[in-house]
Amino acid sequence: MIPDWTLEFFISKAHLFHKIMNIRWQIAEKEAKGIATVLSEHRMPKGRILDLMCGNGRIAIHLAKLGYHVVGVDFSQEYIEDAKKRAIEHGVGDRTEFVLGDVRELDKFLKVGEFDGVINVWTSIGFYDEKTDEEIFRKVARISKENAILIIASTASRDYILKNFVPITITEWSDDLIMIDEHKFDAFTSRLKSRWRFYKKKGKNLIFIDEIELNLRLYSIHELYELLKRAGWQIIKAYKSIVTLEPFDPTGPINIVARKL
Repeated sequence: MIPDWTLEFFISKAHLFHKIMNIRWQIAEKEAKGIATVLSEHRMPKGRILDLMCGNGRIAIHLAKLGYHVVGVDFSQEYIEDAKKRAIEHGVGDRTEFVLGDVRELDKFLKVGEFDGVINVWTSIGFYDEKTDEEIFRKVARISKENAILIIASTASRDYILKNFVPITITEWSDDLIMIDEHKFDAFTSRLKSRWRFYKKKGKNLIFIDEIELNLRLYSIHELYELLKRAGWQIIKAYKSIVTLEPFDPTGPINIVARKL
């Protein structure tokens, strides 16, 4: 069963998060180049890549421009349709495939041993519980080739969020889009519950657009290390940033590279 918050966040109110994803396209090319550099360092200058929870294809499309064949999976029809359209606009419709599907059922619509590498970008894990996340990555291992590489990038760190926790943040995403975010963190379950309220800026006034909620299981890097190991992956490297590829620093998001065991 899909949690209620994800149905609202990614389906019935998909247009709200879509606004932020569109803004993230501004750094998508740099993120994709960083990912491609990591893949090349692990003898994968080309190949078939799975983009897990791909959104509207910002990373998949830029990786395809760099010569990879990328399959993106997401359960939001709005995002998948937008990704297909954008792939054609960017001239990589022949090197991308976008599949509407639930990542918990990957083995039902993707082949065993199909992928050279897998990417998961921008806190696209933790929607469910730890057991479910482990099973997702176990299925990812099943559909990946021997010695496949898994990259989890730009993912929120439990340690960082806990150390720098503030109950309310205000983000100006663009000249006319403001988001007020109210946070609650449960240290016993490591779940971050947030309410995002969107406003359109008009002169000195803010006009309310709508709101959505999310409920994420946040992981520290050592928890991900153990979860992935149980699922058939071994972390082999960590970075502070997938763009700069600086060495790992706990003061930022999690960026890790793992190899299939």
